[in-house]
Amino acid sequence: MKRMIIFSILMLVGLSFSCQKDEDSADPYEGGQLHKSPSGAFYIAQLQGTFKQMGRQYGLMLSDQILAFYQEAVVELAMNEEGMKYEDLLENGRYNYNDFPQIFRDYFDGMAETSGLTVDQTKIMSGVMYLIYMTGCSSLSTWGDYTTDGNTITGRNLDLFAGNLRRFSKYYHIVVWNPTGFPASVANIDFMGGVFYQTAINDKGVFLELQNGQATDTSNADYRENTNNILLESLFRNTNAEEVDRWFNTTLPYCGLIMNASFPDDAVIYEWATYRLATRRGQGILSASNDFIDPSWSDYPIIFYDSINEAPLGYTCKRRNNLLARGEEFKGQITPEKMMEIFDMTLPSAGATFPEEGDIRTIYSVVVKPDELKMWLNVREYSGWEEIDLRPYFTSR
Repeated sequence: MKRMIIFSILMLVGLSFSCQKDEDSADPYEGGQLHKSPSGAFYIAQLQGTFKQMGRQYGLMLSDQILAFYQEAVVELAMNEEGMKYEDLLENGRYNYNDFPQIFRDYFDGMAETSGLTVDQTKIMSGVMYLIYMTGCSSLSTWGDYTTDGNTITGRNLDLFAGNLRRFSKYYHIVVWNPTGFPASVANIDFMGGVFYQTAINDKGVFLELQNGQATDTSNADYRENTNNILLESLFRNTNAEEVDRWFNTTLPYCGLIMNASFPDDAVIYEWATYRLATRRGQGILSASNDFIDPSWSDYPIIFYDSINEAPLGYTCKRRNNLLARGEEFKGQITPEKMMEIFDMTLPSAGATFPEEGDIRTIYSVVVKPDELKMWLNVREYSGWEEIDLRPYFTSR
């Protein structure tokens, strides 16, 4: 089965009977720990050890939630409402499982031993996505003269056609992997029960977030590894801006992407086509949406390109220009609180966030301060802004 494009985002997971956990054990999660964010809106899964061990820990601590997510996502939505067949989900799940790097195959193998899912159901969970195409995403990074302390503050929106996502907001969580034998630990925002990278940070203060670039690179290189998976894997290995830059300059994606890489005192935009890379750097401010704008591009195809006041590609220019305008307006005043204020401003007037009444909506917004390893997560219509200090969960520090 042809690979489902990585901009589809809704992990559908499988069901079996939950295995019995020993609630009286002094270590019920085999070395992992389960936490909640300060308001209780989000689970935080803190894992450590080999990827196989971390998969076992994860399956033990969240089996009930994963099975509940299955009931709503697979049974009620995919099978009952959409008429999808289990055999098709399994075929695609096996394909996607085999496409993961070995570390994540080990992780899913461990999860299959403890979560109550069968091996096949775990493979379904690893890669089946209900096709909700990612049309948006925007980012603004500021540092230097733009922030109150000179350090980087970045905001980002994840935007999608949201009809089937709102019911699953409670299944967003943060997974923190502290792997044996790797130079960095990684925290990823995701649905429960899968591995799907969109927004992640490692314990060295390297923050990477992904935006759709297929409007300006319409080609596809399916023969390459799943870029979504290798991006997440790279965060376990790349510990500073130089290593990240070297990685992007020696790796090509299988479809066009725009990557925001933010560090404690700098940020870079990588306009990452299937055939070459363009790097955008700034003097304290950078913004990106869904089109390549580096002057070095001259011959790429442009589809659905919108002017500043038009909207065929979801206001891609207006989102970017609004964010840049707000960055200039608040130059020297930007704190995490000010960045949250900017990302609460909506289209089309002042901000980049999609209003709730539209077909395209902002699913979640994130503000991150890499030097402090803090993030603020707002799953729209669910949580409000939630501050999460990741330092206690990065056990390798």
